[in-house]
Amino acid sequence: MDGNGALFGTLQGNTREVLHKFPVDLPKKHGRGGQSALRFARLRMEKRHNYIRKVAETAVQMFITNDKPNIAGLILAGSADFKTELSQSDMFDARLQAKILKLVDVSYGGENGFNQAIELAAECLANVKFIQEKKLISRYFDEISQDTGKYCFGVEETLKALEMGPSTL
Repeated sequence: MDGNGALFGTLQGNTREVLHKFPVDLPKKHGRGGQSALRFARLRMEKRHNYIRKVAETAVQMFITNDKPNIAGLILAGSADFKTELSQSDMFDARLQAKILKLVDVSYGGENGFNQAIELAAECLANVKFIQEKKLISRYFDEISQDTGKYCFGVEETLKALEMGPSTL
């Protein structure tokens, strides 16, 4: 979640899925107003508060079924301090608060931010198949780049290597 909107997604196995996203138009800080400056500041804070409430309510709709969380863990990601405000807020459901694994600072919003959050929370998600596969592929490309000869391409070459003896996948 950031100042432009929020995205709710899941990572299950090697499948990542965007469940819901919505944009938001929050007022920026500005130095105008004179006597109205306090009113502008109050309106700005009120809109931020309403946005955090909406995110908290949507999180409950997405991640709680039959009064139980339907997720193993929760990663809150965002660019500003919204994620911190949300995690410490009374509006955020206690059942989901207990599931928070990590707060992650991301540079982007939307789908790019979702991908970056998965990258940055990789150690928390080590048991997720998606991350394991990514590590395996990166190890494979390391072998190719170092030209160790410990790699093979194609079905026939792979089957031949497996028949010859100990091979790692």
